[in-house]
Amino acid sequence: MGKRLSKSNYIKIKKNILKKLYSNKAFSKGHLLYERLTAGIPSHLAGFVDDVLEDLIKKGLVVYYGKTKHGNAYQLNIRKLKEIEEIIF
Repeated sequence: MGKRLSKSNYIKIKKNILKKLYSNKAFSKGHLLYERLTAGIPSHLAGFVDDVLEDLIKKGLVVYYGKTKHGNAYQLNIRKLKEIEEIIF
C-alpha cells in the first residue's frame, strides 16, 4: 500500500524542480540532468519526484530535453517563462 502525496509536499517538490531549472538557466540551450533535479529533495519525498516531473511536463512547464550520455535531461519551456516565474516567486 503506497503513501499519497499531500498537496503541500507536491507544491514543495514542484517549486524545488522549477527553481533548480531556473537558477541553472536551463531554458532554450541549457538543460539539467535528472540526478541534479532530485538532489536536495528529502528522502521521504524522493519517490514522488517522477510523478511531479511528469505532471509538469503535461502542463507544458518543463520540457524533456533528451537522453544524454549521462542520463535524461530536462529544461524549462521558455514560452511559459512568465507563468514559471509566478510559481517560483
